[in-house]
Amino acid sequence: MANSADLTLQKNLIKKQACFSKLTDTEVNVLAELLVDKSFKKDEVIVTQGDPVDSVYFILKGVADVRHISVENGQQVYQSLAKLGAGQSIGLSETGFYSLSGVRTATVVAETDMVTFRLSVAAFNGFALAYPHVNEVMRRNTSLS
Repeated sequence: MANSADLTLQKNLIKKQACFSKLTDTEVNVLAELLVDKSFKKDEVIVTQGDPVDSVYFILKGVADVRHISVENGQQVYQSLAKLGAGQSIGLSETGFYSLSGVRTATVVAETDMVTFRLSVAAFNGFALAYPHVNEVMRRNTSLS
């Protein structure tokens, strides 16, 4: 179980995500309890393009580089698509989980040492089963944005 300082940080990070911003305080509290601390060192790969989506990460500290990997002339080439920092997430869009296919669409690498909170898809699915209206709240919030 997280300490109260961690829980406050977790709740604040959840509320910053557009797809979760309309959840009730109770729902945010329950979701925050599901987050697990996860740190990454500079240059460490956080997620890999093509891998199954098994979790999302809420960034507390540090900067990540979102990269699309392709092969040109037999060489692996990457294009930096975005930088993500504190308050942002890896794997979430305004409507919810970023990948509709269930596969990572980019590789994300820690550009600095990072502190994140990880939410597993399995834990989120359990949350959504316990609070079945969550998907509707997320859709409604997106259409109001």
